[in-house]
Amino acid sequence: MMKAGSYRKRERKEWGVNGQDQALPSNGSGPPQPDNSTVSRWQMLDKDYLLLRDAVLELMSIDLLHYRTVQMERRLTTYLSRSEQDTWASYTQMLYRQPEEARRFLEFLTINVSSFYRDADKWTILAEKILPDLLNRTKPYGLQAWSIGCSLGAEPYTLAMLLCELASGRRHKIDAGDIDTAVLDVARAAGPYSSNELRELPPRLTEKFIVAADNNQFGVRPELRRLVHFERFDLLQDKAARLYDLVICRNLVIYFTPAIKEQVFRELALAVKPGGILFIGSTETFTNFRQYGFTYLGPSFYQRNG
Repeated sequence: MMKAGSYRKRERKEWGVNGQDQALPSNGSGPPQPDNSTVSRWQMLDKDYLLLRDAVLELMSIDLLHYRTVQMERRLTTYLSRSEQDTWASYTQMLYRQPEEARRFLEFLTINVSSFYRDADKWTILAEKILPDLLNRTKPYGLQAWSIGCSLGAEPYTLAMLLCELASGRRHKIDAGDIDTAVLDVARAAGPYSSNELRELPPRLTEKFIVAADNNQFGVRPELRRLVHFERFDLLQDKAARLYDLVICRNLVIYFTPAIKEQVFRELALAVKPGGILFIGSTETFTNFRQYGFTYLGPSFYQRNG
């Protein structure tokens, strides 16, 4: 859910939800895959995790205890086994000494995978069923939406496209937040984005709202930028600024411990207006939705009663 000079690799792929890594940030072609003996050498003990946690908390204001799951430990073990350090203690010291490595590690933690219309089937449901109902409820006013963990801005800009298509004359407002200030800089600038980040966007939306930039990259039209307000937001510490008709938080909660998941869903639920919608990731489940007054509409979509 995070960003002072972007160092991201746009070709980087997302980590699997079961903890299986598909790619790591690297310099050039990257170091070779570690063998099993190397991974074993990096096995995390409690003292190692706490040592790393203290450094990350001080340098990045992120508490790794909130993320201590089997998946996270596996990701950390794989990442750090590819470093040039011999021990967890030496790697932790490197985070203090080398700001570039600290920025790289932050990007690794925050999983800045982003593309327009990602999981196209869910966006189609949103466009054809969810948004028309919400716009009918809010008529004649604009929709108030919140995209949390927005990364490079593809998600809130996708929503802005749909709102412009469905109800262009209204004063919609989309708040978007992430903990990484470097990716927020890219989002505020509306790119540039690669063709790969546009691959799922329907042609009609590409033609209407995407503009060419330098070096075979792309941006979005100014009217979309005016709809979206970006600011740094830490879902574990900050509170929603207002109530929203639509809250989008996708593929973020799966990395938290069970207790933190419960806390996050509680905060998200409190940010949704009666009749509003919570839109979560395909691999995530809002288990206690009834406790917070929601109705299950289908995979990824929950509506607050009232």
